[in-house]
Amino acid sequence: MASVLVAQPWLGALLLLITLQAPLASAFSSSDSCVMTMGYRTSERLPFIGDESNNTGFYHELYQAAANKIGCKLNVVRAPKLRILRDLKLGNIDFYPGLNFTEERAQYAHFIPNGLSQRAIGISRAGAADIRSIEQLAHNEMTLLIAPGSYDFGGLPDKIKVRKPPELTVPKALDYLLSNQGDFFIYDQTTLYYYLKNRDQSQFKLHYHYSELPQEMYLGFSKKSRHYRGKHNPNYRADIPISPDNSPTVLTPDSKVFEFAKALAAMDSQGETQRLYSKYFG
Repeated sequence: MASVLVAQPWLGALLLLITLQAPLASAFSSSDSCVMTMGYRTSERLPFIGDESNNTGFYHELYQAAANKIGCKLNVVRAPKLRILRDLKLGNIDFYPGLNFTEERAQYAHFIPNGLSQRAIGISRAGAADIRSIEQLAHNEMTLLIAPGSYDFGGLPDKIKVRKPPELTVPKALDYLLSNQGDFFIYDQTTLYYYLKNRDQSQFKLHYHYSELPQEMYLGFSKKSRHYRGKHNPNYRADIPISPDNSPTVLTPDSKVFEFAKALAAMDSQGETQRLYSKYFG
């Protein structure tokens, strides 16, 4: 082989070039493969997802299964929620696994049903007055706990007192209530039940009269993701508010996000989502 290289110096240079370029070609093909990046805040929301050191839970198993069905892998990125929402706007992450709909968020995210429903209820210290509305909190001079970047319940009264501790989790919210650093917290009923199992429940009061009807849960998919493609929705009605069911755009069938949404819908209709839910929530 050495004699050939001497006799044909251009051949040795060619082989050297191929050798040097091989890792680059390998890296390109790897980065060009389908990866769905899910972003979530650093704090836990068990059993949906652990803290930033442990991504396992319902969300990971659900979205990994859906990604596998369309030939993709799931990548998880953790950061404070405000940063995650910023990255969702920029397309640095593909989706947030459970995102409440607002018209502002609909400008940068497409909302896809994930097969679950949720019902928000209120919780306070034991002995508090019955709360049936947000307005009552302002009237009773009660402080509402809200995580920065979270849903604002469709708008808050001007006079309501609000506290926004960074990276507020359910366990932290319960501690804030007991230490009089907040008076009322609103969250998904199923998640509250999960955390209250390990607490002295006599210290708390659940406010079922302040509740929403069960609502469909959605993931928010970035409109700047490389996997997103949208087109005009011929059924869009400009005379009624924008909602997940009345969006100006719909997904195009040739996009990965369309396949992803279709896989999640199939998992729901075939009972796979409910089986996963039972596995984690009982």
